[in-house]
Amino acid sequence: MRIARKLSVTGAALMVAMSSASAASLSVGLQDDPDALDPAQGGTYAGRIVFEAMCDKLVDLNKDLQIVPKLATEWSWNEDSTQLTFKLREGVVYHDGSKFDAASVKANIERMQSLEDSKRKGELSPIKEVEVVDSQTVVFKLEAPFAPLLSVLTDRAGMMVSTSAAEAAGDGFAASPVCSGPFKFVERIARDSIKLEKFADYWNADAIGYDSIQYLILPDSTVRLSRLQAGDLDIAERIAPTDLQTLKDDDRLALHESPGLGVSHLFINVREDSGSALATQPQLRKALELSLDRNAINQVAFNGAFTADNQMLTPLSPFHSKDMAMPVRDVEQAKELIVQSGVEAPTIEITYENSLTDGRVAQMIQAMAGEAGFKVELLPLETSSAIERYLAGNFQLYIGNWSGRADPDPTLNTFFGSKGSQNLNGYSNPELDKLLADARTEVRQEERVALYSKINEILLGDLPTIPLYHPSWIYGARANVDGIEIYPDGLLRVTGLKPSN
Repeated sequence: MRIARKLSVTGAALMVAMSSASAASLSVGLQDDPDALDPAQGGTYAGRIVFEAMCDKLVDLNKDLQIVPKLATEWSWNEDSTQLTFKLREGVVYHDGSKFDAASVKANIERMQSLEDSKRKGELSPIKEVEVVDSQTVVFKLEAPFAPLLSVLTDRAGMMVSTSAAEAAGDGFAASPVCSGPFKFVERIARDSIKLEKFADYWNADAIGYDSIQYLILPDSTVRLSRLQAGDLDIAERIAPTDLQTLKDDDRLALHESPGLGVSHLFINVREDSGSALATQPQLRKALELSLDRNAINQVAFNGAFTADNQMLTPLSPFHSKDMAMPVRDVEQAKELIVQSGVEAPTIEITYENSLTDGRVAQMIQAMAGEAGFKVELLPLETSSAIERYLAGNFQLYIGNWSGRADPDPTLNTFFGSKGSQNLNGYSNPELDKLLADARTEVRQEERVALYSKINEILLGDLPTIPLYHPSWIYGARANVDGIEIYPDGLLRVTGLKPSN
């Protein structure tokens, strides 16, 4: 009996081990805690990483920033570019089993346009009607051409959710989202973790190599790296450039990176009641810019791994103005501009998320601007507190980190258009608004480039923000995770990921 029992226990242990080996789980370290897990309401880069696994989009980007099929298999414009017709993928269901079809696409677009807290209203406002032709064909009707539309749909505006689940959940949908991606929501522990599990009925399930994903919120890049080294994480996003060599020297780890579309910029509140002289005196904003050495910031804070630049659009973009060169640091000229302003020792306060990266940048800005005569006060805050103040426009200057988009409109119109959803600093310029509107309706590439050149010229003159650098996306991973490929949008795509044998 004892022998039989021993064999039985051993057999059970073996079965458990085999089960554990077959149930592969992926652990991913995120720098930030995502905000609302509802594509209509989400506004953070970390949230986009989670959405990438959970919520499929109508269309996507490839590594060359070309638009490729996802839930839509093909699309076409009418002759005057006012109607966009999509053919939809067949056999797709949401995580609750409801069917993905043209009617659900119509309901999704209308939900994002009408939901009170939707951040997608501006992006989708050019769509005046969504027509269901048949179950697999839907037409977006516009009053005028809208050149960025396909690009907009490669992000959260194009993510489809179960409309029946959204209607049932009401305001609570983000607490238990239901999409159509390769992984479905399981649970979320605020400021700690998010867990997803593989969706067995996913249309491309054979390309999904893990049974579950756990995202761990680890704001400190040093902690993310150490937990990656210890094997507690399989993947860590936004590895600090100062840790690149450590990653390269460890045979157990692998480096995955790409130049990015994003930008880090010093957002300036230009409202008269902001409490800062920079709000009303452009020469002080110019003085602040001239006090900064962007190349030095890149070299000291990031080991030269990023791209120092004076524009919101990355040099990867055809809309980056190559003839508007980044000014070199000129402390003497900055001092002269301060004298001309009549403000003695102007005081400015910089709010930022209390991360190692932004902390280094803030301290360098403080030192450099101080040499020109600015008195710079730093206000580091925990991420959620910093974002809360940012969204309320409660800052003088804010170190903003924008993940970027392939089309220029979601960056420039969103931040600097008078009605842009991220226009949180009060900037308004009627001439710029007109140019932004013209660029939205211009579908010819050469003409759009010319319009954005004029837009960039205005922004570089008014300086409602001071772009600092374009980050590269740096991921670290265990060497036994296969299939990782990072695109310029910086998102971790889970399709094709699998543990190596």
